[in-house]
Amino acid sequence: MAFCTDGCLTGMTENQVTSLYNRIRHKIGAPVMGVELRDEQLEECVCESIEEYSSYINNWVMQNRLGEMLGVPSDIDFTLKYVSNSLYFERSFGKAIAEQAGLGTMGTRPIKTDVITLTAGTQIYEIPAGREINEVLWFTPSFINLFGLDPFANTNIAFSEFGASFAGHTLYHVMPVFDTIMTAQAAELRNRVRGSEYSYIIRPGENGKKLLFLYPIPNPGNAGGSNNAGIGGGAGTPGNVFYRYYETITYGNPDYSGNTANPGWTGYSDTQIAQGYQGNGLVSSPADANLHYISYAQLNSVAQTWVKKYAQALAKELLGIGIRGKFSGTLPIPEAELTLNKDDLISTGREDQKNLKEELKLQLEELNYDKLMQKRAEIQENINKSLSQGPMGLYLW
Repeated sequence: MAFCTDGCLTGMTENQVTSLYNRIRHKIGAPVMGVELRDEQLEECVCESIEEYSSYINNWVMQNRLGEMLGVPSDIDFTLKYVSNSLYFERSFGKAIAEQAGLGTMGTRPIKTDVITLTAGTQIYEIPAGREINEVLWFTPSFINLFGLDPFANTNIAFSEFGASFAGHTLYHVMPVFDTIMTAQAAELRNRVRGSEYSYIIRPGENGKKLLFLYPIPNPGNAGGSNNAGIGGGAGTPGNVFYRYYETITYGNPDYSGNTANPGWTGYSDTQIAQGYQGNGLVSSPADANLHYISYAQLNSVAQTWVKKYAQALAKELLGIGIRGKFSGTLPIPEAELTLNKDDLISTGREDQKNLKEELKLQLEELNYDKLMQKRAEIQENINKSLSQGPMGLYLW
């Protein structure tokens, strides 16, 4: 007995195949009526049914697990894989966000720190090439710490934190807190209107270097000719500016984290390139995720039942169109004509296919991860409601 070249019936014994074919024939009318379908035709119906079912399953897999596939080698066969969700795609985003937030231990690259020594009157500073800037520590000082209670009182210049003592005022502990907050906000607003907040711009320089523009321009302090940079007579930012950065990645990432597109990948042979193979060896979309048809032997009882029904519907259509419709549904016999049931076979076969597809589609939609989580949440919510309506137990001390 021959099997399909794509191996859809692999794993089935000859007796199992014969039993399957006989069942389809019996559902169509055998042995009361003759079923003019050969084994190879029924085999094609079964294989097409398996392909149709596998296509729906593979679409469901991509809807729910494509995030596990993106960025991994495209030669990996994902058929019937990923029993548990590894959250690979989500983790790759988490690593990228961790790097933006400066959490080097969670990212794929360690975050580093360097310092720039400021010069009075100099606005532009150079950052070496090969550095991806994460954060520049050039910011407006906190006015609530700088001025304390009264921005015009010299005794409050030394006040730096809320935990300080009276800050020169015996009424410090009895004053309302909102007064301190409003005073600091007023000082900050005055600085915005009459002066300038601290800001910076990073622009490209020569040979991969970066240029850091600081606003306002650092100025020397007033105390004793000091060369410390700062705003407001040396009371602002000191003479050094720190910045955090990552070393620029210039090679393929072995963890396929998404930081690179696997540059320099040469996995395709010259023959494959001539055949039009493209890409970088990594899964980039649903089109190149490696998914295959599932063999009949690997299907569970629910899936096998669907395949049998769909194969029967295909067999009906094939029998009506390809065989009993050969003479337009009428078979000439001596002194009469025999009308065959081709129209019934075609219509019922197509209707059964449509219903089975719709049934499978709705079933898979209900089994999507988001629907499963929603149902579990509803179950938990109903459990909580049910328990809340019951009588409370008596606690004895």
